Amino acid sequence: MRILVLSDTHLTNSGETLFKELEDEIAKSDCCFHTGDFTVYPAYNQLTKKIKTYAVAGNMDDQQITNKLPKKIIVKLAGFTFALIHGRGISGTIEQYVTSQFQDDFDKINIFVFGHSHQPVNHQLNDKIYFNPGSVGDTITTSKKSYGIIEIEDSRIRRRIQYIG
Repeated sequence: MRILVLSDTHLTNSGETLFKELEDEIAKSDCCFHTGDFTVYPAYNQLTKKIKTYAVAGNMDDQQITNKLPKKIIVKLAGFTFALIHGRGISGTIEQYVTSQFQDDFDKINIFVFGHSHQPVNHQLNDKIYFNPGSVGDTITTSKKSYGIIEIEDSRIRRRIQYIG
């Protein structure tokens, strides 16, 4: 199984150009996680037409998105449990916030997937993975746009950050 991981696209239109740039990744992936800040509903709509998408609302998303998408979700795929949330706060405190939002399910979760900071994160703490793909559409707080790939094969998980440009 291959999962394309996006966050913080910060689009002001349908995202057709951005998703065209990611066309090869979309075609190679079984599904997509998006951890919020599409910004506008047409961008969400465009992505979900191209690939099965599990998504949450972010702090910059319009009312149409926040009405449609939850703030957090748990997704079970290929024997792993993923916790998706946008995030909140500054870079150094986001992981604590993410963990606190899933306290009731903490023991069941294998991977926390989040966004908000635009800073890629890919590390393991004890037996939990923390993964933030960075921002695929914005470079306000980072020098390069990025997205993530999670691959599951033979009950093993591999993950990586891909940089654009």
